[in-house]
Amino acid sequence: MGNQKKQEYSRPQMACMMTAIILCSIIYGFGMFKFIPMQDAVTARFHIGEGAYGYLNSATNWVVMVLSVQMGFLIRKWPGKYSIILGYIVSFAGIIIQIFTGSFPVFVIARAIEGGGLGLATLATTSLLLNMVPREKVGFWSGVSIFCAVGPQILITKGGSLLMLKAGMSFIGIFVIIAALYLAAIAFAGFCIPKSVKANGMAEDAKPTREQTMRVFKNPSNWLVNISYIFFSLVSISFSAYVVKFLMIKGLEAGAAASVYSCTTLLGMISMLVFGWISDKLQTKRKIVIAGYFAGAVALALLVNLPVGMIVIYVIVYGTLPRSIAGLSTASATDIAEVPADVPIVNSLKNEVTQIGTVVFTIVLGYIIQYLGYHTAIYLLAGSMVLGGICWIFARKIP
Repeated sequence: MGNQKKQEYSRPQMACMMTAIILCSIIYGFGMFKFIPMQDAVTARFHIGEGAYGYLNSATNWVVMVLSVQMGFLIRKWPGKYSIILGYIVSFAGIIIQIFTGSFPVFVIARAIEGGGLGLATLATTSLLLNMVPREKVGFWSGVSIFCAVGPQILITKGGSLLMLKAGMSFIGIFVIIAALYLAAIAFAGFCIPKSVKANGMAEDAKPTREQTMRVFKNPSNWLVNISYIFFSLVSISFSAYVVKFLMIKGLEAGAAASVYSCTTLLGMISMLVFGWISDKLQTKRKIVIAGYFAGAVALALLVNLPVGMIVIYVIVYGTLPRSIAGLSTASATDIAEVPADVPIVNSLKNEVTQIGTVVFTIVLGYIIQYLGYHTAIYLLAGSMVLGGICWIFARKIP
């Protein structure tokens, strides 16, 4: 990982930096998933239908899809705190426009601006975290990073609904709270992360050569991880929008179907931490991720064939090993990068490739479900998980 001289920090300073990074990751989650409990309120305010609302859902990814790699180079060049602060300043500007505009097109554009800022902030926090923790603990801490970003999805879904239904708060009021959280993230990064801490961990200035950087893009393992993550995202993100409906088609009531989905998500979040810890102890990521992909294929086959009364088996199978994929795919950036400073480039390339691939294949998935039915679509997704596992079999640079 290079012969870079590292600056030493005391244990309290390290704890302060890690706390700031974790809090910024949690705040990212609230901003990213804030629309989940307020779809009806947004459509009612702007008098729009489901089709127009789809533009709002996808707007978060627009800027990231176009500028993700450029963000990676910016993060590598700047002190880490500056990238995080800039990301949340942009996010704050975007949400302020959303609060005050009465125009839906402007609202969507503002959400795209907010999403771009959140993308920059989370790439910076993830890259810093991966390079600050010891290499032998990177699997666990990658799981922590994703846990912090995804956990607020559950909190905002439940808490936002309670605030709107029980407390009578408008969704604009919730936006104001999240805007305040963005300001808090700026403060955390500004006061807790020293300027000397850069994307290459805590190393002093050491610019990678152009040849080293190009090896990131030429590395076969990097592209295999990126392609496989598209397959995982199709199942974990794209198909997740259809799981509850499919469970209802199988015979579960709406509330029970939602509970099954929630239980699978909660079990998955815990599993990310557990398997991250196991990967550190066994000093392997590849074997666990390969097993996770094949277990995911089995889980999808179970989803189709299990009777409703045995659906808990699907929850256990899909909520455990397959959920290791997210954390360990992120952790693999430290194996792929030629030098620590290239970790944000690896992360940003994975982000851009998977965003583009997921958006394209999500559209295809919708048409497959519409014209060929759920069973065919789920079996095709199971096949894609097998392909993801095969990709990792050949990603031999990753231990």
